[in-house]
Amino acid sequence: MKLIKNIENGEFGIEGEVFFREFEKYIGLSIEGDNIEFAQKCAEYLNALPEDLFESLCEASIRYCNSFLSAIGEPAKSFEKSSDVIGLIYPSILLVPYPEKENEPVIHMELNCEWEPEHGMEWLIRGNKVLYVGAFNGEDPWSDFSKKEEWNYA
Repeated sequence: MKLIKNIENGEFGIEGEVFFREFEKYIGLSIEGDNIEFAQKCAEYLNALPEDLFESLCEASIRYCNSFLSAIGEPAKSFEKSSDVIGLIYPSILLVPYPEKENEPVIHMELNCEWEPEHGMEWLIRGNKVLYVGAFNGEDPWSDFSKKEEWNYA
């Protein structure tokens, strides 16, 4: 199976589709510039997430979900296991930035989620660490996330 398919020049760079194993489907792909080799590294990274890293991502998504629900006066959701939150999340696009830091792959995703249909959700993973989970803000994947802001549920 090809991880990346249907590549073509788009309005803001190269666009196509990338397979996301955890959701068992192809999602959108947007590549800044024309570095398809770096996009392939990011796609491989996305599809080889260690189980503990994916677990951390799910736990952060639950924190974001319940914080948002609390803010709008809705009851918190509970899940039998943290990965059950995936049933409420719909990945939209993998955003591949210009490579930096010696071509270290990064996962920068825009997702839709049932609890926040207006702004959706953003995931940012680099160096086998979940760096950002929260409302989609268009975070810079190369930023320093050592100081965690209150809206970052990672």
